[in-house]
Amino acid sequence: MSQIEQFALIGNGRQNNKVFTIDSGESVTCYLKASGSDTATAKYYDLKSAAMKCAILNTAIATITHINGHELDSPLTLGNLNWNTFSIGIRWTKITVRADTDNTRFEVLAY
Repeated sequence: MSQIEQFALIGNGRQNNKVFTIDSGESVTCYLKASGSDTATAKYYDLKSAAMKCAILNTAIATITHINGHELDSPLTLGNLNWNTFSIGIRWTKITVRADTDNTRFEVLAY
């Protein structure tokens, strides 16, 4: 199995997850590669390299507004109460998620 095939199956070899709750209109940026101190609007995963896979579980309708620092022309709607899993085509360094409903709980897993 090639290294690319291994990455596709298991990610970058490191993983971390964060759980947070935000209200309607609020956003949180998840810095998957970088290290730092978590705040209300920034969560740091310290994976040391880009994540090959990202999974997001949210309790209400929400969106991804930025991927790797680039604002999306049309935010990506996340389904709720099921894992939204992204595993092909993007090396994830950071994402920004926004709640569309008060008291939206997110769990973001990167690996």
